[in-house]
Amino acid sequence: MKVVAVVLLALGLCMLPGHLFSSAASGVIDEVAFLDLPDGFGVTGEDEIEPEIIEFYADEFEGDAFFFCLDRSSSMGGTTASGEVKYAVMKREVIRALQGLTSRSVVSIVFYNVDMEPLTYGDPPIKMEPAAKAQLISRVSGTPISNGSCMFRGAEKLLGIAMKTQNEHRTMILVADGRTHCSNGENNPDNVFKRIMAKNVTRMPINTVYTGPQSGEDWTIGKPLLERLSRATNGKFKIAR
Repeated sequence: MKVVAVVLLALGLCMLPGHLFSSAASGVIDEVAFLDLPDGFGVTGEDEIEPEIIEFYADEFEGDAFFFCLDRSSSMGGTTASGEVKYAVMKREVIRALQGLTSRSVVSIVFYNVDMEPLTYGDPPIKMEPAAKAQLISRVSGTPISNGSCMFRGAEKLLGIAMKTQNEHRTMILVADGRTHCSNGENNPDNVFKRIMAKNVTRMPINTVYTGPQSGEDWTIGKPLLERLSRATNGKFKIAR
């Protein structure tokens, strides 16, 4: 009788649905595979750090590495339609943008003029920890106006610095009061465009802000260059009011 019982039990097990065995095995395999995953693994992308958003000249820009290329030519000493000095407005806009950043972001700032070597704050880029941010704001606030506007030297300097950070969301903001003017340098807008594009090896957006007059060569030569740079790099172009 014992032999008959064993045979019947074996036959009963063979008749059970196969998915019961496969489900159990699958559960064990899945659990082992999950336990073998490296720490911090996630499939939803929720751990990815989102870029920060700053406001600059009434527009929004996002990133985690910001590169400001700022015109400090004598024409920036002119006034806006509301009577404010353009240079003071630009520095105020930069300072407000910096104040809104956290330590998740890094910043480099270049003030360009006629000099061969532009005035640079942040080489390599500065992490926006509270003390470093306060020091950078103080430097921006105290930077005097100058003369000349050798844009490509400022842009090339920043584009070189951009390669010194691993931050994923790099963005550049270039402010110009008109056409570029370099003593013993490149002033042709086509050549300036080509030089800047050649240096943008990280392929970051170049956002441009035009603060100059709406007439003359600044308008017919300077503004189109800024538009061209932003369009070619998927950046924004705007005219400051």
